[in-house]
Amino acid sequence: MFFVINGPTNMALALQVVSSHHLGALDIEKALSVQEFLVKRLLPHAATEAEALKWSNCPRVFLLDGFSLNLTLGPLSSRLRTNSPGSRFLALLPSPRSDKSEMMLLFHCGIEGFVTLYEKWNRELPKAAMALLQGGLWVPSEVLLAFVKQMKTLLDRQLLAGQSLTAREGQLLQLLFRHFTNKEIARAS
Repeated sequence: MFFVINGPTNMALALQVVSSHHLGALDIEKALSVQEFLVKRLLPHAATEAEALKWSNCPRVFLLDGFSLNLTLGPLSSRLRTNSPGSRFLALLPSPRSDKSEMMLLFHCGIEGFVTLYEKWNRELPKAAMALLQGGLWVPSEVLLAFVKQMKTLLDRQLLAGQSLTAREGQLLQLLFRHFTNKEIARAS
């Protein structure tokens, strides 16, 4: 079960598949082709990090193929976010790597969506891409719950009895924990 939270909509973002496997990239693009709206937003796929970095200051939704890329997705998303602030990230994870702890780590790194490559992934992918374009998340509910529990534990340890954070301070703290840049935090207001 995936939990979707809607945030500020940015339907103007482009989509870019980052996959080192050409046929894998074509499969991902084919799965998105069921919605013409998504097809119109597709940039040419990037086979390497260097190709994805060529488009600097071009915020987009990156679809990171965790099956083909021989890179750690968390640091990769950080480098891409630095190069194109305002970008969002959807990780396509092979089943063995799609456990809760892996997703928690990637969520802390700022990846906002996850699709596990199982038999119905191609039906789920367009929904996940739309959720991210609409400013939302596409995260399993158990991952989101674990994140909230971690945040609460950290806050409880840091605050003195009787103290609390305002809603905005809490939001800022969550964005900081997820390694968002200052510009992205400023835009989140």
